Amino acid sequence: MKITEWMEKIFNSLNEGVLIVDREGNILFFNKAYSNFIGKNLNDVEGLPIRDIRPGSLIQDVMETGVAKLGVLRKENNDEYFCNISPIISDGKTIGGISTVTFLKDAVYLSKKIKELEKKNKYLMEKIHRTNGTKYTFKNIIAVNDTSILTKNIAQKIAHSDVSVLIEGESGSGKEVYAQSIHNESERSKYPFVAINCSTLTPTMLEGELFGYEDGAFTGAKKGGKIGLFESANQGTIFLDEISEMDYSLQAKLLRVLQEGTIRKIGGTKEIDIDVRVICACNVNLMKYIEEGKFRKDLYYRIAVFPIHIVPLRERREDVPYLLDFYLQKLSNKLRRKISLTDKAKASLYNYDWPGNVREMRNVLEFSSIMATDGFIREENLPAPITENSKESEPKFYKLSDKIKKFEREEINKAIEYFGDTVDGKKEAAKHLGISLSTLYYKLS
Repeated sequence: MKITEWMEKIFNSLNEGVLIVDREGNILFFNKAYSNFIGKNLNDVEGLPIRDIRPGSLIQDVMETGVAKLGVLRKENNDEYFCNISPIISDGKTIGGISTVTFLKDAVYLSKKIKELEKKNKYLMEKIHRTNGTKYTFKNIIAVNDTSILTKNIAQKIAHSDVSVLIEGESGSGKEVYAQSIHNESERSKYPFVAINCSTLTPTMLEGELFGYEDGAFTGAKKGGKIGLFESANQGTIFLDEISEMDYSLQAKLLRVLQEGTIRKIGGTKEIDIDVRVICACNVNLMKYIEEGKFRKDLYYRIAVFPIHIVPLRERREDVPYLLDFYLQKLSNKLRRKISLTDKAKASLYNYDWPGNVREMRNVLEFSSIMATDGFIREENLPAPITENSKESEPKFYKLSDKIKKFEREEINKAIEYFGDTVDGKKEAAKHLGISLSTLYYKLS
């Protein structure tokens, strides 16, 4: 086995020490880094047994067993280093061995550089998200419950396609978080994410916001006209929240935009090409709206190419502890002091149904952290609906004597009803109940 000049140049360019021996354990080659490590020149020791030069070397053992030793931590002359030792095998036979040495100080340096690069990458990603109008990615979605995990996995998969998505879920369940995450996972992530709530504007105002308008299109129109959100979101994503509340006549115009890929400003005559992914959200049953004539069926099938349903928090209670930890950490960072929950406060929050879902949870923690002066959120710091719910869920206990009396009376009355409400009937009832007649009268009194 020979080391070519080309291989020698490659090995000498490495920071790690490299040692190669033949099958008898004689030194064939080591690079400059290994030479510096052992303080010897290759020309002086080439062909000598490695154990004469390095008595503690493990390379001979590895060749004999044929089993590599990886990540072995060793210490020598105050230097700590990692060894990776492997047999060199050809045609099923061991023909030599190779050992690499990575010095711990180099590993620490590399680890430090990796952390610096990760930090820089995180900063750049956050900068991109701020630039494109988002702040959420899939890392912000906590999923422990099986249904939550499935929903998140599906959303991540469809993010890489370009289909229209309809996100269904109760208010506060995190629909926009999912919408932003899908955008940031997609190829459109470098371009704008534009959101609008369809329930907050009149039909005319919403149309102007979505499609824009020309100068003088209507009374009060902005001089010079306005670019609509569809144009602003070109090559990116537009998020239409509460799509269910869009006026029926405007739904027809939206359908045309989705079908043709063009928009026309209010007061304009020119068709403008757009390339936009559409993500919609609603907190109602759109199929019911279709049956009631409130929503267009053809628009529904256009926007719901891929529907995603976010289950309410009360149906994924496994997520609650992890969500609480996540938002407490964010709150602690924001307030620059640690915020924790007492055991009683945790129990109350775990048992609460969260009708307002994740949004309510964030608000509750923010409110409670203000009420907690020492950094510990106690049960009494929580809003009234949560503490009242906690009291209602506590088991009610009754005195055993009262329960026994009630049970005995019920059994006596059943027996009297069967044997008859006469003296003889009561005697028979007492006999079957194993008590005297006087005791029966006493327990009925």
